[in-house]
Amino acid sequence: MSRFNRFCAKARRAAERVADKAEELVDSAARSVKIKSLEMRIDEKYEDLGRVIYRDLHTDEVLEEEKLELIAAIDALYDELALLKGEGATDEEAPHEDMATAAEKDSDEETPVDAE
Repeated sequence: MSRFNRFCAKARRAAERVADKAEELVDSAARSVKIKSLEMRIDEKYEDLGRVIYRDLHTDEVLEEEKLELIAAIDALYDELALLKGEGATDEEAPHEDMATAAEKDSDEETPVDAE
């Protein structure tokens, strides 16, 4: 009878491991779908921003507020994406970095002084 009990215990552990792995796969797939969905929403916001900029350039409408709202929405989506990926936004993931931030980074670097 002890062989049968050991067999049942091993079978139960194997089934638990299979269930755990299946759950991990489902979680991973759901996370991938959420990431792809966020990336698609970011692309849509960029398209909307492009349309607004085009209208701004070719009409007399003042669309500054609408542009800023879209930029804020894009930034929020990138933040959400970074959280979902579990990492900080890198340069590739965050092309929305403004010029002031880039200028600050450049000014922080030492510039060599020419010796005469």
